[in-house]
Amino acid sequence: MLEVIFRHLDLASMCLGSPTPASGFIDIDMRTIVRDSGIGQRRCERAIVLLKEAGFMRVKQPRRQNEEGAYFGCRAIGIVTEALFEALGLAPMLHRERARASERLRRKAQKMNKKLSDLMQRLRGPFKSPSRHNFRLPFVRSDESREQRTLAWNRKWGELVLQGIPPDEAQRQANETLGYPSGYSPGQEARR
Repeated sequence: MLEVIFRHLDLASMCLGSPTPASGFIDIDMRTIVRDSGIGQRRCERAIVLLKEAGFMRVKQPRRQNEEGAYFGCRAIGIVTEALFEALGLAPMLHRERARASERLRRKAQKMNKKLSDLMQRLRGPFKSPSRHNFRLPFVRSDESREQRTLAWNRKWGELVLQGIPPDEAQRQANETLGYPSGYSPGQEARR
């Protein structure tokens, strides 16, 4: 299971998946983990639960809203923590390789004449944005579109992650800089 996790780990973001020029960041799904590990789905799920309980991994389940206003779960985002590398005695190597991976990703985005946030943006479904259902966050100016807020937040978060700041701390700092509550993320607008 660890071999599959390391094979699909994007070091720049510490998420399981890969940034692509056409579709943004594509997270891997359970089917891929089961196929690549060669073990059953229930066993893979138990292994992930054990990794989460040990503090080696976090899993976030984003939700979106469809045209009828009902919420549905999207592909889970697997985030590997530095604690796993520390437990394996690989923490110094991780910091060095993360810096290299971040620089490679930055150069790749620059070469394609794209923004780094475009490469790291999650794949979006064909469903309407909740903002079309008169949804607004109370702490956001009404003249600022959801897409602009999301783009600004993703840019700031991406800059911080590329500097080697852990994703949770980068989220806190991005929110502080942009004037959002400490636990805010752009996905919250889709979840309300």
